[in-house]
Amino acid sequence: MTRILVLGYYGFGNFGDELILSAMRDELASIDCEAVFAVNDPGQYASPVCPRHTFVDRHDPRAMRAALRACNHVMLGGGGLIQDVTSWRSSLYYLGIPLLAVLCKKGIICYAQGVGPVRRLWTRRLVRTVFGRMILIDVRDDASRDLLLDCGVRRQDICVSSDAGLSYLIARGGEAVAATRRESRIVACVNKRFGWTPEETASFLDCLGSQSSAQLDLVVLFPSADLAFTQAVRNRLLTPSELIILPQPLALLGLCSSATLTVAGRYHMAVAAVAARSPLVALAYDPKVSQLAHYCGFDAFQPGNSPQQAARRVRAGNISPVAEESVVRLGRTSMDRIARLKAVLERRNP
Repeated sequence: MTRILVLGYYGFGNFGDELILSAMRDELASIDCEAVFAVNDPGQYASPVCPRHTFVDRHDPRAMRAALRACNHVMLGGGGLIQDVTSWRSSLYYLGIPLLAVLCKKGIICYAQGVGPVRRLWTRRLVRTVFGRMILIDVRDDASRDLLLDCGVRRQDICVSSDAGLSYLIARGGEAVAATRRESRIVACVNKRFGWTPEETASFLDCLGSQSSAQLDLVVLFPSADLAFTQAVRNRLLTPSELIILPQPLALLGLCSSATLTVAGRYHMAVAAVAARSPLVALAYDPKVSQLAHYCGFDAFQPGNSPQQAARRVRAGNISPVAEESVVRLGRTSMDRIARLKAVLERRNP
């Protein structure tokens, strides 16, 4: 049976990456393969539901070498792993292990992957080297495909699907989301990377809340990065608010589906709002947020907008839920992605 070593930013307390891990476990369980997930602190996870799945400590060199020797393929398992903006070390790790796998005559796979921004010349060359040797390239958006082409990955078979976490939430939303009644509530996730100060962010949210006398739910999806900033914003709010830290995926879907507006300052907050068909605006701290907004048709504010300008645009506009056809189209991509992976593995291991 084919054995796949799956790499991701798993186990570090980021809602988005844990959502992607759940999605990867779900999708790979439908394929006749064994999967080993490289995670931080494997002890934090319960035993996998699928008996063919195991965990390995990504910080244990001996265990990682053994996992690499035992696998047939190495997979970049979703998320925005390949970028050199927050840290160049990230790209070195997620490109270095697949490159080592090639030298060991293993197959390498890119699956529901976000790529970029990639600005350093050496990173772009490494991207070209590694992705040019992959047996399957599946990326989550057009911008990732275009960046690979710009880096010199001369492949005609770069497939575009969607974020794995988005597919997972759409599959689980279903009738429960459709039946939810919207309340006078705004759900918001804020992030200092957008560039507003706590005072400016609080002013923006207060402007939105005052229009509809809405309760405000402040959601923290990445506590180590966002909790202190979110608390600083909350301390400056005039609008009544509740702090919600690391909700379960279905609970977050419920929050978004029952809200009159979702303000997404994290990519996977926008993902949850799309899956919940929530009226949505986003704070585009990263190009991936703008890419999702362009595809789904919701409004994304860019850094440089003043809080007052942004609030006026929201209050003047008719913020509608994401179109159902966009959600359905995105939901189908996981089935296509799984089918492509099955076909590649069957060709490699008839």
